[in-house]
Amino acid sequence: MLPRARRRKHAESTDIDLTPYMNLLVVLAPFLLVTAVFERLAALEIYLPQPTAAEAAAGTKPPGQQEDQLLLTISIAEKGILVANGAQLVALAPPTGPNGYDLAALSSTLQQLKSRYPSVDNAVILSKGNVAYETLVAVMDTTREAFVTVDGKKKRYVLFPNISLGEVQ
Repeated sequence: MLPRARRRKHAESTDIDLTPYMNLLVVLAPFLLVTAVFERLAALEIYLPQPTAAEAAAGTKPPGQQEDQLLLTISIAEKGILVANGAQLVALAPPTGPNGYDLAALSSTLQQLKSRYPSVDNAVILSKGNVAYETLVAVMDTTREAFVTVDGKKKRYVLFPNISLGEVQ
């Protein structure tokens, strides 16, 4: 009898082939970078309201030298747009139709408030969840700036550019 030939077991390679994964990344990375540029979003900066009158009174100024504070709150409701200084109602811009509001009256009221409180830039806009998006944006635009015609030329005046949004329950 002939000695039996031993079979040698060949050790198989245990390395992972990363070539297909690398090919995928080489194709996918430029594709994602190119398509990401087509999406442009505009964002508004939202600021928190300034301290209340009670918090300001705890500051360093004596009570006699404190200037009047304005906590401008604009509420969009069914009966119109309410403009208030804290809890005190300043004006009411009535609705002009089922979904429209008198934005010219709102702008006039805000211009008067800005002339009385020139250093205040903050406003809080409150609305219910069922208010149309276009209405909310129109009120925000009216609150941020006013266009006034002087000597036949339109001039842009900044009113209250720092707007905080909230929802009335």
